[in-house]
Amino acid sequence: MGLYYEYPSGQYANEQPLWLNFFGAPYSLVNTERTRSGVISRSSALGGHIRLPMPKEPGYQIQHEYGESNSNPVGPILTRAGLANSGGVGVSGILSMVARMAAPALSYYERVFATSTYRRFSNIAEMSMISEGRKQYYFQYVLVPKNQYEADQIEGICGTFRKASYPTVASGLPERSYPQNLWSLVVTSGNGVAIGGERNLTANWLGEPLVCVLNTVVVKKNDDSDPIIRYLPNGASSVTLLGLQFTEFETGTYVPGVNAVWSKSEISAGRN
Repeated sequence: MGLYYEYPSGQYANEQPLWLNFFGAPYSLVNTERTRSGVISRSSALGGHIRLPMPKEPGYQIQHEYGESNSNPVGPILTRAGLANSGGVGVSGILSMVARMAAPALSYYERVFATSTYRRFSNIAEMSMISEGRKQYYFQYVLVPKNQYEADQIEGICGTFRKASYPTVASGLPERSYPQNLWSLVVTSGNGVAIGGERNLTANWLGEPLVCVLNTVVVKKNDDSDPIIRYLPNGASSVTLLGLQFTEFETGTYVPGVNAVWSKSEISAGRN
């Protein structure tokens, strides 16, 4: 049975309008188990489910890597795309292509006729995508237990995130070859108000997060603005600051048929 932790509890849980759910499941080489739905379905039996309120500043950043390339299909390059952009693959298209390829040789005479409104550009380089970006998510929480139960939940939450961020030992494989857990992030509504489906909420708030790995865990047991350390009668900290950074495990590709971004595993599996 998978682990389940939730903060806050009781009346305060009922007042939460939005929840951020962290579903964790063991790493797998099988494509159907590396999808978002695959991670969620395995979390109940093999991994864990942690439910926290929506953080103060949710958001994401996508930074794709581009580089200059001269393989411009619009320019005078003898390719099928070049022919298509020159008027087709027929006789007229080929003649147009030849004229465009010969144009640079006539550029000297063009300077005589160049004006401020007409200029030929010799640089046909364009930006080509080298690598798709992986979205990163950073969440910060201030966890203040109000009773013994919440103190135990907070310790379980921090301990689970900390342990799950490490690799694990697997028979016949190097220890550090892969992460222990894969994570799926899902936003759900709370306090009994239906404000949209899980898919729409997650897309609106987090931009369709793909399966992630947990690469940073920050835990502080006291607020730095407090001059002394405060603790509960059971010895637990009266306040815990938790920071989490997730990075998408695989890069994504836009799938027009479903109008969504899927990971490589999801494309091969035919579902997200």
